[in-house]
Amino acid sequence: MNNIILFDMDGTLTLPRKEISRSMVHKLKDLSKYAEIGIVTGSGYDYLTQQCREMWYDIGTVSPSVITLLPCNGTQVYSTGPSLGKFTLKHRADMRQELGDECVDTIMRCLLSTQYSHCCSNPSHPLTGHFVSYRGSLINWCPVGRNANHSQREKFIEYDKKHSVRTNAKSYIEKYLKAFGIENISIALGGSTSVDIFPIGWDKTYALQHFPDKQCWFVGDSCTENGNDKTIYDYLLKSNRAYMTSSPEQTIQIIDKIIDLIKKEAS
Repeated sequence: MNNIILFDMDGTLTLPRKEISRSMVHKLKDLSKYAEIGIVTGSGYDYLTQQCREMWYDIGTVSPSVITLLPCNGTQVYSTGPSLGKFTLKHRADMRQELGDECVDTIMRCLLSTQYSHCCSNPSHPLTGHFVSYRGSLINWCPVGRNANHSQREKFIEYDKKHSVRTNAKSYIEKYLKAFGIENISIALGGSTSVDIFPIGWDKTYALQHFPDKQCWFVGDSCTENGNDKTIYDYLLKSNRAYMTSSPEQTIQIIDKIIDLIKKEAS
């Protein structure tokens, strides 16, 4: 297959932090007849497999041989080995090696300070735990905490829409790090509750280098300003192979469109 369709996860293939639906699995199985499938997300490998494992674990679903898992913006790559169904690590970038311990530790101190300020400014917000996640090649900060339940997440999302918590925090983090001479990092809003911090160039376009002989497509929901899908969306949009979605239901419609386009190219 000469095509690989790269998908964001939360808000694109799945509802945020929810498992993939059967209807999406069936549609991806249809797509797998014409193209390989990649999932490129800011989340780590564990979250990715928790949410999307129905794609390859159930009988009759998508063959693991056509799936590539690309957690942490594609700075990590998992694909199947000889025993189909078991994904193994093929590539991992190291943020500390790239930036140095002092730089990464300064970023961590900044995020802990930002979390403390958020807690003091919003004493009614829940403190669920797991606010900062170091993933080796990316640092994720989640003001409401990765342990938040659905109700707590929704409450924060609505508050963030009204008060731009993450956007304002992003500006503060940039100023803080600049004061320490740290300018070689990127900051993007991840999903609907998080902020991702990573070295410049380690956004989702990083994933494209793993497929030099493939025609890459992308579907994601965070493609506007500050979104963590924007860079890869803008890059592939130049060749009309990028799509912005607003929900998994719309993603299913986009997949049908991509299948039709690939059929036309092949005819």
